[in-house]
Amino acid sequence: MSPLSLPLQAIPIADSPFVLLFGGLYMLLVLGIGVWGYMQTESTSDFLITGKSIGTWVLALTAFSVVQSGFGFVGGPELVYSFGTTALWIFFTAPLGFVVTWVLLAKRMRILADIRNVMTLADGMYVRYESDAVRGLTGVAVVVGVVAYLATNLAALQYVMRAIFGLPVFWGLIIGATILLLYCMLGGMIAGVWTDFVQAITMIVGSILVFAFALGFGGGMENISRNLATADPALISPFGALGEPVAAVFVGLGWWILFSLGAAGQPHLITKFYMSKNLKILRWGAPIAAVTYAISSLLAFSTGLSMRAMVEAGQTAAPRTASIVGPVFVLEHTPGVVAGLILAALLAAIMSTSDSFLNIGAAAVSRDIPRALGRPIEDDKTELRVTQGALAGLTVMSTLIVFYSETLVGILGTIGWGFFAAAFVAIAALGLNWKGATAEGAIAAIVGGLAINLFYSAVPRIADAAGFTGIAETVTGLYPFTSGFPVGTVALLVTIVLFVGVSLATQEGSTVPKDIAILLER
Repeated sequence: MSPLSLPLQAIPIADSPFVLLFGGLYMLLVLGIGVWGYMQTESTSDFLITGKSIGTWVLALTAFSVVQSGFGFVGGPELVYSFGTTALWIFFTAPLGFVVTWVLLAKRMRILADIRNVMTLADGMYVRYESDAVRGLTGVAVVVGVVAYLATNLAALQYVMRAIFGLPVFWGLIIGATILLLYCMLGGMIAGVWTDFVQAITMIVGSILVFAFALGFGGGMENISRNLATADPALISPFGALGEPVAAVFVGLGWWILFSLGAAGQPHLITKFYMSKNLKILRWGAPIAAVTYAISSLLAFSTGLSMRAMVEAGQTAAPRTASIVGPVFVLEHTPGVVAGLILAALLAAIMSTSDSFLNIGAAAVSRDIPRALGRPIEDDKTELRVTQGALAGLTVMSTLIVFYSETLVGILGTIGWGFFAAAFVAIAALGLNWKGATAEGAIAAIVGGLAINLFYSAVPRIADAAGFTGIAETVTGLYPFTSGFPVGTVALLVTIVLFVGVSLATQEGSTVPKDIAILLER
């Protein structure tokens, strides 16, 4: 979901040989998949959308894994540890996002890949709106979001590499980024999809195992609930630990909207529909992705609650920071084999999701933005090589950001799931279901979403980091909602209003290509 939490410096170095074994085997597997992907890649289409070759289970599990990502092992336990059962409904209602995304986009995007030569989200938006401005803004928004996600994931990667292999943080960053770049450049999305698939299987198995160990550690759900209720009844109430009751319901609703409806705006998820073999395999993708996501959420549920319960009961030491609850539980309270499996899955989550981001970001640089500027790369082989070069450029840029500025990484981390949701839900999910949508409406939505996210999320962080606390406080004070209500939800709702309102105002003279009109009616 969102980028991984950054305060991972406190993750202990694993002392089990199984952790080193699983981590090493995973790295070899990644490189092996990359080499295999390289042998399967002959064109830009193969590199970016796997030549439309993946089946139901691979598509569904890949979709679930790029959404869950490392969040399920780091951010998820942190939320549950901090807020108790009040955070659970986010995880167990978020699977609705897969259903919403499949219903609104799966069939239409797959047909779009057949009737037009589309390989990226910006390609699809250009075809829908016949606007270079929409294509260019989509490409720019993708690059901004990708750099944000990638830098934050690389920041987490350096500490996970340290935990598994005992490397100094600097070398964990360099070696991890190098391996990531190698397999991305070699195998493209073919390698990424199969790495996502392996990650998904690992996450499911690992989550079930950790769930069992966590319940045992906490003495069962009855004992966990009793300890939590004794410490603070709000920890086992539906919304109480999020603040005052009315505000808590409001905040919870905001996160639910962002995680469910916002899924339909994540480019690393929705472009997967281009890759399916045919329309038939899309039928069961949503329930498979939703169920497997829910199963993987058992890890966050169990580790967060059991650790908080045992800390409140005085039976275990509190972690240095809530953001490392998941990794610390796995390292200290599960057998070495399980710890090795889970940390390998965390490594897989970071690297495979980073691969998805890199591919869509590189395509934006080599394909979307040049075409929007009227300077397309006509030769397919040349476009493929430029895409691979863009992969290297984005990786180096994000690595330098992590190395030189943790402050900047934190600022970029504010532009994540909510940024993509605000930028793309309206123009993609609504635009591919409504004939009345116009290019002007799409432009207003992208610009509006970008502006709100940057102003309320990034500007206060930048100002605070630069020492201008007065500016940061002023901007924060202008936020019209309670502090816990996600900025991304505000931006998403505003962009939907902008999209619909501007489209209605500019419909006169607007036309939709005949084949696209037929698509919208299906």
